[in-house]
Amino acid sequence: MCRLFGFRSAVLSRAHRSLVTAQNALADQAREHPHGWGIGYFQSGEAYVLKSEGPAADSTSFRRAADRLASNALVAHVRRATVGEVGPLNTHPFRHGRWLFAHNGTIHGFSEIEAAMRRGTPDAIWQERLGDTDSEAFFALLLGAFQARGVDVSGHEPADVATVTDAVQATVSAVTEWAEAGGHEAPVLNFVLTNGREFFAQRWRRELHFSTQKLFCRDAGTCPEREKPCLLAVRPPGRVNHLLIASERIGDEEQWEAVADGELLAIDGEFHFHRALVA
Repeated sequence: MCRLFGFRSAVLSRAHRSLVTAQNALADQAREHPHGWGIGYFQSGEAYVLKSEGPAADSTSFRRAADRLASNALVAHVRRATVGEVGPLNTHPFRHGRWLFAHNGTIHGFSEIEAAMRRGTPDAIWQERLGDTDSEAFFALLLGAFQARGVDVSGHEPADVATVTDAVQATVSAVTEWAEAGGHEAPVLNFVLTNGREFFAQRWRRELHFSTQKLFCRDAGTCPEREKPCLLAVRPPGRVNHLLIASERIGDEEQWEAVADGELLAIDGEFHFHRALVA
């Protein structure tokens, strides 16, 4: 299995504390998840990914990237391999245009289910897969569901949250049904997905946490956000200014909450917070 961390922020943000220096930072979690790391981020409207097959816990490159990168959206992942060999092509996050995707879980019986996933995915999308993981195959299947519903698979156009939610629900249901039909355990499908504008996080059969509110903020004095809704004790009903996602609670600043099993969280382009049960 793996560990995830990601954020969408209204202000340009760094993740050095969450990735490296905070209590239970992702680099610490990587000591039990040593089979590669990846950081996906956005600059000037485009998505970029840094990857290594080595362990993040001992990686100078991971620490340097965490220290220097600043973005409004970021997805980080440390891997403990279950399906697919250890190597950079199988390291998350995966990218398709501006869409970034990272998965924490397993599609049980993938060697049998893969053929059904292949049939359910447009050829052009399936053939862009570089690795052999269940995670990248699920991402391809999900992109196929996007295309069928008119969501821009390049990620350059805004994505309607309700339409993406419907695509996620259909994709999770299909994979679950294929697993059940083959007598396999239900899939574990925690993931983070973003095009740099809209941001989504799904919990399905594994612990996942989120935060929109802070207990305090070390950067409050220099933060350009005027209203600072994240410092309110209770999440406001309208706009929030960030969403953090983590497999395990990190640090002491955030007011962490549990994502409900089967729940999809989202922030749209105007930073409205959405919650929906999809599985």
